[in-house]
Amino acid sequence: MNGDKPLYARLDGGEAYPIEESIWEAFFTVAKEKPDHVAVISRSQPSNLLEPVVGKSHNWSSYGLEWTYSHLVQGAVNVASVFKSHRVKRGSILLAFLPPICAEWSLLWWAANLHGVTLVTIDKRALEPARSDELSFYIRSLQPEIITIHGSDGTGAVNGVCTELKHFVKCKVTFDSVDGAPGWRALASFDFSESNIKRANDRCADYDRTAVILYTSGTSTGQPKGCPLTEKNLILGWSVQNPATDKHIGIPSRIVMMFANSRAINLHMCSQCWLVGGTIIYLSTGFTPEGVLSTIEQERITAAIFIPPMLSALVKCPTFSKNRVQSMVRVFVGGDIVTANIQDLVTDHFVNARVVSAYAMTEGLWVVGWPLSDAPERIPVCRGLLAQGSILPGNLLKIVGDKCNTVRRGETGDIYIRSPAMISRYRGNVAPDTFHEDNEGRWFKTGDTGFIDDDALLYVMGRKKDIIKRIGVPVPPILLENILATFGGVRASVFGLPNAKLGEEIVAVVSSMAEIKPQKLTDLVAEHLGPDYAVGKVFALQDLGMQEFPVNVTGKVMKIELRKAVENLYARE
Repeated sequence: MNGDKPLYARLDGGEAYPIEESIWEAFFTVAKEKPDHVAVISRSQPSNLLEPVVGKSHNWSSYGLEWTYSHLVQGAVNVASVFKSHRVKRGSILLAFLPPICAEWSLLWWAANLHGVTLVTIDKRALEPARSDELSFYIRSLQPEIITIHGSDGTGAVNGVCTELKHFVKCKVTFDSVDGAPGWRALASFDFSESNIKRANDRCADYDRTAVILYTSGTSTGQPKGCPLTEKNLILGWSVQNPATDKHIGIPSRIVMMFANSRAINLHMCSQCWLVGGTIIYLSTGFTPEGVLSTIEQERITAAIFIPPMLSALVKCPTFSKNRVQSMVRVFVGGDIVTANIQDLVTDHFVNARVVSAYAMTEGLWVVGWPLSDAPERIPVCRGLLAQGSILPGNLLKIVGDKCNTVRRGETGDIYIRSPAMISRYRGNVAPDTFHEDNEGRWFKTGDTGFIDDDALLYVMGRKKDIIKRIGVPVPPILLENILATFGGVRASVFGLPNAKLGEEIVAVVSSMAEIKPQKLTDLVAEHLGPDYAVGKVFALQDLGMQEFPVNVTGKVMKIELRKAVENLYARE
């Protein structure tokens, strides 16, 4: 094998880049260079939000919140002074319950890095009575020294759980304008007259400290899995590729953020935007097609990240026009399988933009990508999939077969990663089988299936649990869904069901069969992909008693619901 390494699906990015400064030092360096440049915009929030903390804003109140880099530095210094006055130790936990998208998160993130505490952000809905077990889980497992909540209405829930667990919180802060419940202080009510801006220079770098803990969904383990990312993880990940860079476009980056601040994509895109002196525009409503279009047009957005269903919904919006999105120069697509038609969709609708495929996960980021953060004008395509890029410095990636062997290039298998930008274990060592040890070291098993082509480019075919094994042949549902949409004119969701002869039978649920017969759809798949991909059954949504595809909050089709509906239909036959 050693003499034939190029034949095998293994990529080595070589040495990692050296670390030059901490996260806070990097933020502060940019702030000193561009103190008056706007770092954060949130039009739905008042312009004087937390004015005693960050300083007076100079924009008209009707325009909403705008914080400059100097506002973020001043605010971080003042918030960190609150932590210090409560004797909060470096390395302790700051647990924040916030609305999904809000400017306060940016302030806490900057302050956490200055004081050296670990930020954990949870949706404030976890404070609701029906979710008391979830709240108890976070406080019991994290043992936070600081808890911040958005409004005083959540103080009782926190106090009740802390009393039950006999956990003492050193610093309890709300973002209300005035003090509320006993034991809690409104952040704006603190006296910051003794707070010294010179403290911004006092931060001592500790690259091994946990900077942030992000939680996965927990669907596979029954509870959320905590991903403890260190400063080293984040800095090394950000150093090899920065999608927010403006060096290729010649204008400052303006990125719209419509993902929750508890999610990895928010953390990374916001931080990397600030590292190049750009502007983050928070869209508090989250994704709505008209809301995003209006924001792109009015704020002159240069870049945004979408999952494929979002992008499709955007261009189908009745008010969409090419003129409304002409400021866009980068369209990042990730969070789901990216098929070749997405590139054409972007080219056809975003006249000044390039599509950039983005493969990342909660456990780490930017293992693969494009050198110098510059994707080619046309991203290579193979088997109907868009390439995710090649290996980036400091990282190792291999495709592993059923016998834990590294497969050859072009063959499909499980994607394993070794990277200094990835976590080495989940918090509490839950789900330890997600990691694999061999003579090379410790690998993260992504749960994704893919292949590497002869040009050393990675293609991701989907989650391993979603891959259909028909007569031993791995069938990625996305390829069939793409064929049915492109040539059959129907939206489709494809999955497998157990079959005694085939191993799994391929089943397709389509939006409608009013204008096309099931046999025609199965013939289209066989024509374009071959007999190994033969579809066994085709159902219309109406056959299952549905009018629309069931989707989750991010717009992904919930195949588990479709599978149950088909199984129930079989049971009645």
